[in-house]
Order: sequence, then structure tokens, then C-alpha cells
Amino acid sequence: MNNSKSKKDNIQLYSYVGSQEIFDSVDINFVGYKISKSKDILNWIEKTAQELINNSIIATFIINENHQLVINDRHSEHVQCAGGKNVISAGEISFLIEKKDKISINEISNQSTGYCPKPESWKYVEKVLSKIEIEYPNYFTLAFDFRLCTNCQTINLIKEQVFECQMCETELDLKWNFH
Repeated sequence: MNNSKSKKDNIQLYSYVGSQEIFDSVDINFVGYKISKSKDILNWIEKTAQELINNSIIATFIINENHQLVINDRHSEHVQCAGGKNVISAGEISFLIEKKDKISINEISNQSTGYCPKPESWKYVEKVLSKIEIEYPNYFTLAFDFRLCTNCQTINLIKEQVFECQMCETELDLKWNFH
């Protein structure tokens, strides 16, 4: 699977780069829930019997190629949420339910080792969130950099700017390298 630029507007598309075993274990015919307004989040919570903890719920999210926010249970894989397709961004999102009709996003990250999106994918996340008319942070509250080890093929989440493979200790590329 190749990561590529969308021809129509030069948007970075991320293809699934996670394990084949995970890809084979998910039902990619089941896509997550598309969110076009904040009320859709409440409907998703009710329909899927999500449990609120401290008036909050964490979900898996992707931004699909149609510039739509798609969410699913936090314990589901991003590739399932995306139906196996390319994404513009992916991560985890936390919704705060303040009142029955007042929802905001209090945390959001690009943490997805299945797609490894760049932090710069935020600009597309922000565009989608602004259309939903929901309060959200100014940027990813947690932004991660990912690198593929060219020696052992391990996906690495970069911590404390240490560019060394967690498995084989090979020096990692300084630039994003999932091509």
C-alpha cells in the first residue's frame, strides 16, 4: 500500500502501514460512524452503548478521503474505522459531554500506528471539525512523529526526539519515511 498525494488538491493520503495480521483480522466492510454535526456524536454514543467516564468518551477517529470525520470505539483499529481505505489523518479523540446538547473536543492526537500520519495532517482535521461546529483545541493535544526502521521494518513512535529503533537500535531517518 502506498502513501500518496491526492491529485486534486495535493493532500497527503496515508495508506495502512500496520501489520497484515491486524488488517486480516478486521471486518473492513464495517466502517466507523460518520460525524457531520455534534448531535451525531450523541447518537453514536447511544447507538453503540458507549460508557461515559467523567462525562467524557474517547474514540478512534479518521478523516477519510471525502473530508469526513469518522469515529469508532476506542478499542477498534483505525483501518476498520476507515474500511481499509486511505485516510487524510487518524488518531484518538476525546469528547466532553457537558450537557445533553453541549459537546466539545478536549483532547485529540494523531496516534495511529496503523496509518502513522504526520502532525501536519492537523490542518485537514481542523477544516473538518470547523464544519461540524464543535469546540476543539488549536492543534493536536498530543502530536506524534512516526518512523519506519529500514533495517527491521518496525514502526517507531518517536519519543523525546530520539531517532533510534526501539527493536534493533538502528538510527532512524529524520524525515517521515512511509512511502
